Amino acid sequence: MQATDTPVPKDEDVIGGKMYKQNDPDMPEDFRKLLVNLLLNYHLENNGNPQYRVILANIADAGLRHAPHGRAMEIEAEIVKQEVHHGQIVADLIAGLGADPNKDIPIKQYAFHIPLEDWIDLAWFHALIDRVGLYVGVEWLGVPYEPLARVAPGLEADEEFHTKAGFLHLKEICETAEGREGAQKRLEKWWPAALDMFGKSDSRTSPDYVKWGIKSGSNEELRQTYIRDAIPEIEKLGFVVPDNKANRKFL
Repeated sequence: MQATDTPVPKDEDVIGGKMYKQNDPDMPEDFRKLLVNLLLNYHLENNGNPQYRVILANIADAGLRHAPHGRAMEIEAEIVKQEVHHGQIVADLIAGLGADPNKDIPIKQYAFHIPLEDWIDLAWFHALIDRVGLYVGVEWLGVPYEPLARVAPGLEADEEFHTKAGFLHLKEICETAEGREGAQKRLEKWWPAALDMFGKSDSRTSPDYVKWGIKSGSNEELRQTYIRDAIPEIEKLGFVVPDNKANRKFL
């Protein structure tokens, strides 16, 4: 799969009934600033940020180093290729909004700083952390900014491939009792990290993003949707999901 351009929603299908184009003189400044802030400071994927390159290098190293066979290596190589493409898309979006994407900005989501020590870690990373990207993509399907709305379906499709790859890896890991036991133990680490990626439930800026149609719901609403969708997929493999508030940093 590869992120591609698709037809964008019509004006009447987006928040406020207005779809803004790049360099649109009618674009409200508050809307532009929120988009820039989201893409530059909170969204991970941006080739202009050297910190993103560090994260990608870690994923690529873990994927190629720990993959149990050649097919798994091919999947990991494709994932990294897609992530690089996403990073360029976002860098171009930031530049199109009149901001400089080439800034060294810390990656705030701690999930991306958890060491990928082995194949089990990487499998959960794809299954749970990449899965969060699905909800970002769905939110952006109807965002009232044409360049972002156009690429959102492709980004969503790629992230779906990433999370499915993670569950495919986990299914193979569970073929041995040792693998299943190890994966269950690591779930206690990756589940709270995934839930924390949605941010604080009482975020002061979240309502502004909802108001402008950049997000479809509050942080907690999106987190609950994620929980509802992800738990059945995890339980299909026979894992016990930890308490949703255990070891959390952002409630």
